[in-house]
Amino acid sequence: MFGADQQVDENGQPLKFKAQPWILFDSVVARSFLLGDTSANGLAVGSQSPAISRAGEITFFNGGGRNKATMPWYTNLDLSGQLAYGLEVWQIYVMCTFPVMPPVQNQGFDFSVNPGVPGPVKLAEAILHYSVLLLDLGQENQIEFPLARFGAGGGLELNGNSVAVRGSNGVNSEANVLKLPEPIEMPRTQNLSAKIKIAPEVQPLIGTVAAPGVGAVMSDYVYGIDSGETVTDVELQQVPFQIQLGLVGRRVKYTQYGQVPPGTR
Repeated sequence: MFGADQQVDENGQPLKFKAQPWILFDSVVARSFLLGDTSANGLAVGSQSPAISRAGEITFFNGGGRNKATMPWYTNLDLSGQLAYGLEVWQIYVMCTFPVMPPVQNQGFDFSVNPGVPGPVKLAEAILHYSVLLLDLGQENQIEFPLARFGAGGGLELNGNSVAVRGSNGVNSEANVLKLPEPIEMPRTQNLSAKIKIAPEVQPLIGTVAAPGVGAVMSDYVYGIDSGETVTDVELQQVPFQIQLGLVGRRVKYTQYGQVPPGTR
């Protein structure tokens, strides 16, 4: 495995690799998922690019300043766009975690009998059902599949029988991943990138700054705090939109942690 990066000991024998279970993940997070939104709300956290580009693309593993040293809750990449260790990938997941909202009313209908669908659910529908995921590992295209083919890696699941309040794109199950028929192997220092491309037919639903849609910044969450005799309403920012891509497998190194490589003593 990883023949191009194979190391040998002082006797010319191949070194044994150390491997451990690993999930390499990266998240695109922003309060606005409007296409091409370059405001502070629209820039992906740890990046100077919009969460969704004007062309309807969401880019992973190349967030500029997003790495595990600065933002460990959004990625565990050592270096943006580059592997710091060998990686063997067996499974891939895509997880949508959007704000949970109650049903809203569609304009033009009887408010009492026709509840609508929350904006975050329509946003998930547009992205999950009308896009393709392109994954390049080791400077080679590995995946070009419909995004709906990929299951969730977990996430909030409320009242799973009601789409109106679902906060995830799948039931929390290990089975909800794309299982590869054989592992994808990558030596260290190789480049990796991934991109979701959204079909133009659903982009108006998501919206732009000039014509906002369901990707717009959510209004504040009003929360009642019981302060004794009265209840105080507190306005809190909604959680941001987040899409996370994860590569499940194992990372591979040719030395144990903290060891000096053989032949260098």
